[in-house]
Amino acid sequence: MSLLRWLQAKKIEPGTSGGTRARMRKAFRETTLPLISPRRGRRILRREQLYSVVRESLIRAGVLSTSYEFKVLALDANGDAFLVLMDLALPAEAIPDEYLLEIERWVQTSARSRHSMQVEAVYWRRKATHDQRGMALKAAVEAQTRREAQAERPEERATALPPVEHMPSHERTQPVARDEVEAFRKALASPAMPKPPSDAPAPGRVSGGEFPQELDSDFAALSATQYGKME
Repeated sequence: MSLLRWLQAKKIEPGTSGGTRARMRKAFRETTLPLISPRRGRRILRREQLYSVVRESLIRAGVLSTSYEFKVLALDANGDAFLVLMDLALPAEAIPDEYLLEIERWVQTSARSRHSMQVEAVYWRRKATHDQRGMALKAAVEAQTRREAQAERPEERATALPPVEHMPSHERTQPVARDEVEAFRKALASPAMPKPPSDAPAPGRVSGGEFPQELDSDFAALSATQYGKME
């Protein structure tokens, strides 16, 4: 029955639902990206893993991300062996060659222990001075250059201190005369205030049954003290 129905089926006219589905299938086939082979996908994954290993090793060494560029090169089809090509924008004074060997050992050890991949070698290349792009390095070099220039030519500083006039050695100290020493000793021996006469009454005592004179104050409301009269 199905065979007879298939033989008697009419051709689908354009514009119907069947034609629409056919056009959609054709458009989907044209826009779909080609599939990546498993071997190539593995190499891409292993390359990304090695990228992270190299970045972490350089961060551990204290190298800024603006001071280097690197590429990795796969040596086999499975992505188990690589070479690392490194462009470094730091001079030998900032990071010596012995330190670069230590970073290379960090990269090899980390790649082998974490991802079971072999890094055969790390090739380093230092950029020229005008090609170094580390912003922090440039700022440090410029600041150091300015400080060295100011230390060599102190007369060119913007806030220069006035010169200090040095007096001759014979004018710094003058000898003290003997009469000046005697006058100073007498001034130390003499009392600061003259003693009152013996017949004068003491300021705190009452003589001859006289009462002490009352204190005159302009603040009558407060009596003789600041807080009023105290009984």
